[in-house]
Amino acid sequence: MVAAVMSMGARATPRAPCTTGGARSLGAGRCALPRPAAGNGATAANSQLVEVLQQVATGVLTADDAAMQLSQVVGQSKLGAAEVPTHKAEFPEVVWGEGKTPSQLAAALQRIADRQGMAAATRVAPRKAAEVVALLPDATYNEVARMLVLKSATTKQQKLPGSVALICAGTADVTVVEECRLMLASCGCYAFKLAESGVMGMHRIVQNLDAVKAADVVICITGMDGGLASVVAGMVEVPVIALPTSTGYGTAFSGVAPMLAALNSSAPGVTVVNIDSGFGASMAAWRILQNALRIRKALTKA
Repeated sequence: MVAAVMSMGARATPRAPCTTGGARSLGAGRCALPRPAAGNGATAANSQLVEVLQQVATGVLTADDAAMQLSQVVGQSKLGAAEVPTHKAEFPEVVWGEGKTPSQLAAALQRIADRQGMAAATRVAPRKAAEVVALLPDATYNEVARMLVLKSATTKQQKLPGSVALICAGTADVTVVEECRLMLASCGCYAFKLAESGVMGMHRIVQNLDAVKAADVVICITGMDGGLASVVAGMVEVPVIALPTSTGYGTAFSGVAPMLAALNSSAPGVTVVNIDSGFGASMAAWRILQNALRIRKALTKA
């Protein structure tokens, strides 16, 4: 046994010292490459990638060390001033529309659509959207949701099993509801809406209670007192997501009051997203349905 271990040690190849400019030693002959300089974008990332691969080939870096280095240099491309990460979660990369020029939005949407088949931008004003559509004729704009969507003609959208119930307290919340609904539809999720169904419209929920209970996820969109999610969570067994909105006045504090009401719900397990975040609520629902699909597939294979 001792002889075998000594023999293995004798065959080990010593690692070369750090020779790449700007590299720092990690000890035991390991090197850490410098991070790309700000503003170099994809060119710097590609150069770093080549250097890492060369060091693996020459034995300077082990595979584990290289993986650590690659996590720092792989995953971004530069499009004008729009920085677009290329290694995010399975879905869906969505662009924040505020604070970007039409050309930046168009570049980001095109890049993402080319990679994942569909791209969306939220919080886009009508005038800005018109300029983006002029640059990307295939893009569509939903003025109510304030969303731009660009889909590849060759990409087949995955349809997720299950459904999402959108229970909306009032018409004043329609922009947030539409952002949530359109985002779910863009992800292949079926969603249905119950309008004017706040705590003062409970009869509408009761009339449609079978449909609500049959849903796999329920999203409650409400401003003012924010009590809707607590009430619904006491009536169903599926996940409930509270989406507070900024409608209301006075002590509603632009959505803070309903958000705090949902956070302090006595109904256990209510998920709460940010104020007016139709996108956040839709992504929470999508993750639930996506994970349920993975579990179903795993059980089918077992």
